[in-house]
Amino acid sequence: MPRKLSTLFRILLYIFIIVLMANVSALTDAVIHPGISYFSLEHFIVGGMMAFLATIICATIEVNYNPTKGPGASSRLAPLVWFMAIIWTAIIFSSLASDVIGKKDTNLEIALQEARTVYNKDLNYYRWATGHKGVFVPVTETTKPNPYLSHLPEYKLETTSGLKLTLVNPEYMIRQVYEMQTAAHEVLGHITSLDPIRAENAADPWEQKALDEFESGAKEVSSIEQIGGRPYLRLMRPMITEEGCLKCHAMQGYDVGDIRGGISVAIPMAHLNELAVKDIATYTLGHVGLWILGLLGIFMGSNRIHMAISEREEAEAKTRSIIDNMFDGLIITEEDAFIESLNSKAASMFEYHTAGELRGQHLSLLVPELLGTMNQGDPGGTAIKPGRYHEVEGRRKDGAVFPLEMSISKMHFGAKMFFIAIVRDITEEKIRKAESLQAGKLAAIGELAAGVAHEINNPINGMINYAQILQDELSADGNSEQSDILKRIIKEGDRVAGIVRNLLAFARQRDEDVGDINLKEILADCLSLVKHQLGKEGILPVIEVPDDLPALHGNPQQLQQVFLNALSNARYALNQRFPGLDPRKQIEIKSQAINFGDKTIIRTTVTDYGCGIPPHAIDRVFDSMFSTKPAGEGTGLGLSISRDLIQAHHGFIHVESRLNDHTTLTVDLPAQKNTGEV
Repeated sequence: MPRKLSTLFRILLYIFIIVLMANVSALTDAVIHPGISYFSLEHFIVGGMMAFLATIICATIEVNYNPTKGPGASSRLAPLVWFMAIIWTAIIFSSLASDVIGKKDTNLEIALQEARTVYNKDLNYYRWATGHKGVFVPVTETTKPNPYLSHLPEYKLETTSGLKLTLVNPEYMIRQVYEMQTAAHEVLGHITSLDPIRAENAADPWEQKALDEFESGAKEVSSIEQIGGRPYLRLMRPMITEEGCLKCHAMQGYDVGDIRGGISVAIPMAHLNELAVKDIATYTLGHVGLWILGLLGIFMGSNRIHMAISEREEAEAKTRSIIDNMFDGLIITEEDAFIESLNSKAASMFEYHTAGELRGQHLSLLVPELLGTMNQGDPGGTAIKPGRYHEVEGRRKDGAVFPLEMSISKMHFGAKMFFIAIVRDITEEKIRKAESLQAGKLAAIGELAAGVAHEINNPINGMINYAQILQDELSADGNSEQSDILKRIIKEGDRVAGIVRNLLAFARQRDEDVGDINLKEILADCLSLVKHQLGKEGILPVIEVPDDLPALHGNPQQLQQVFLNALSNARYALNQRFPGLDPRKQIEIKSQAINFGDKTIIRTTVTDYGCGIPPHAIDRVFDSMFSTKPAGEGTGLGLSISRDLIQAHHGFIHVESRLNDHTTLTVDLPAQKNTGEV
């Protein structure tokens, strides 16, 4: 939902709640007290208070409403909040229902008590009259001789003064009392029987049913009934025949103890119902207010919990993002050195696909030096001290080892102690250091070679000049044998001078010296530097380099370094397979131009038939610090540097080998392409 519509919806909802709460009292009275005016002062007071309370609630909800938080926490809390709201609603309305039912039961109990009081009073009157076997009262307009007692000789008398008296039996007396009571208090009473002497004492349908229940053993019957359109509580109890009753009812066949009828009492419920309705309305308003306050508390509490969870999740997400994006690996272990958690960098550093593969594993799986527990400031019983970086040996998933820099620190979380290990793969750093060291060594060797070449160059030139002078003099004298020897001296001197020139050119290593170069000349210069060593070891170079190769663009010294390294590796492999002289000790150097559309490359292969490279090592020959040669025979940097140099010339280098058969180094370089400085 768009934000504007959401705001409008909330405002309309708040207005509806406030208006509804303001009219709760008036609407309630409209149902239960239709006679009270809708605009009465009481409705204004109660409605104003409820509207004020609703306004505070709505304002509090709006202030705490925060739609910017993510759905993570709220989606999990929402079912619980709704569940609590439903439970709270059920509790409130159960309490209200209990109060309403209790109030109705109380009203019924009050009416029953009043009816029983009336019944007991009437029963006492009846028993008093029965005990006196009736009473004589003056004959009046309302109390005339009872014709149903005419069978009694004394049912009417006359005093000596002439006052006429009539016998009033208990039933007659009670009936007259009920008539007086009904007129004054609307309390109804009736003496009835299944076999009445007087027609007015006949049972109505409800009394008939009650009398039938008495015959079945019931001691009391009561219920709410409508009399004249108004609610009454009707109560009826049986009349047991006593000795005094037989005077009038013996002729009907009753004996002492028989049920001969019952006394019915009816108590009006209208007034009690009015009081109950007011109480119920009060209960309802109180429960509604309590329900709203409870819902507000649930909302406020859940909102604060939601905000706290969201803030915690946001902080955890930020922390996790920072940890996962660290350049260094981070491993958290328990005190016994078992891994509790780690970031993705640490997992990938040790070549594990996911961090879950390492959780619960001992740290010694990754760092074999750490065998014990991480305690007492001496993790694993090693020399690794917390708070300091140490170089250790790491172990990857495939078992390969690599140099690792590790720092360990302590962290207390409650009563538990954890250790935080920060690890960094320093393989590249060590390679760079080794390359820098090697470059320094090469620079020192270059300077030494340049110095030695300068020192040799002058004597060699002098020797050649002196030999030339002697040759000229001997040639003039006709001494051909000595002249031939001098020619050989001059030739060897020129060869030494050429080696010195090549040594000086290689020692300069001027990276900025970029231009068009002839590959055949580069290869010839390389061979001149190692030709004597190759001849000494019985290795024959076989060269197939056409004269018409296109020119290359690049640094001659760098390319010379590449091919010198290739010749050095080939010479080592041949000597490993053939320690002595052997006709198979050959190095084949071949070059050719290959066209690829509008591009031309010059492919040069250097092939030897030496010991070859093991299959498991062929994919790592270009890795820095990797070498198949024994310690002291190689640095493991030659092919790595050669690859970088060829790539700087926009070329490609590849090695193909078969164990104990051959090894071929292929170098592809683009022809006549101006790449600028490399």
